[in-house]
Amino acid sequence: KVFIKNNILTPKYILYSFNKDKKKLINLIKNTLEFPVVIKPLNEGSSVNVFICTKHNVIKKIKLLENYKKIIIEKFIPGREIQAAVIGSKKLGAIELKPRRKFDAVRRCPDRGFDCDKMAKERIKHFVSKEALNIEGFGKKIVENFWSLNLIRLPQDIFKLDYAKIENLEGWGKQSATNLKYSIDLRKKISFEKFIYSLGIRHIGLENAKLISRNLRSLKNFMSLPKKNNFTDLLNIDGMGETQVNSIKNFFLNDSNKKVLNELEKAIVVKDAKIITTGGLLNNKTFMLTGKLEGISRAEAKSLIEENSGSILSNISKKLDYLIIGEKPTKRKVTEAKNLKIKIINQDEWLKMLNKTS
Repeated sequence: KVFIKNNILTPKYILYSFNKDKKKLINLIKNTLEFPVVIKPLNEGSSVNVFICTKHNVIKKIKLLENYKKIIIEKFIPGREIQAAVIGSKKLGAIELKPRRKFDAVRRCPDRGFDCDKMAKERIKHFVSKEALNIEGFGKKIVENFWSLNLIRLPQDIFKLDYAKIENLEGWGKQSATNLKYSIDLRKKISFEKFIYSLGIRHIGLENAKLISRNLRSLKNFMSLPKKNNFTDLLNIDGMGETQVNSIKNFFLNDSNKKVLNELEKAIVVKDAKIITTGGLLNNKTFMLTGKLEGISRAEAKSLIEENSGSILSNISKKLDYLIIGEKPTKRKVTEAKNLKIKIINQDEWLKMLNKTS
């Protein structure tokens, strides 16, 4: 509350009543914040029993979690840490914690794209995984096996496999090799959002991939980002932050990543994102929401705008057409909108644009 009052940006978070059901907690995180996250007890000090969870299996190992009824789950964002300190009834305000050395949540192989063998192998596992290409019969063990036999080194190698060689491998055979070829051929057509997710760009989960797909619409537009230097435009996508945008930018800075992207474009067909509605009542208009709306959630309002061909922006800019204000809007956003002469409307005025009433 101190941060919000002082217009200090905070990570997305959830207050959660923990009932020892870790599976339910994992599903909640996957469907809302995505990993990595920070988990901490609600009523403890700033660093007491705080866990940085990079994967769902980390949560299963946390035994201390069961000692707390209420916890806070925050989106993990590497960078500066600011705390709001209170001693007794005295508020000390916002203070910055400065560690002696920089750190990240986990030790990582330097991001050299597919030039790092360990990273390349893990990214191929991600590429064929269920939420990515979902190639049946091509699991982690197959990746390990084919890697050791030098059959694959890059994602595009999957579409150039020597099946005559594979059918003579131990544990295989003609039918097994034929089945694998069939499974791979089925995945030569893939949706744009799954393709983006399959690339394994750090900080780009499935939800972020959906947002990028919905806004960029095609692989051609995605691949033109570095040519047109349109990375900052991604910040206008509601739900995308600087961390995600910088990751995409870094991905394109790596030559091996660009080579893989170009080769995959030749090997498979990436289907353009479907446009939900064309020529709707809000066609070619951009909106931002601030404050609490009456009788409708923020998510429902955003969906209503998108269903009627409108777009949601997350930052005040000249590209914004309308700022919709509800109860207790953010003053900073209203001031910025006025300075840029952006039209400010209330909920009733917005609904009238949709031929609806509140």
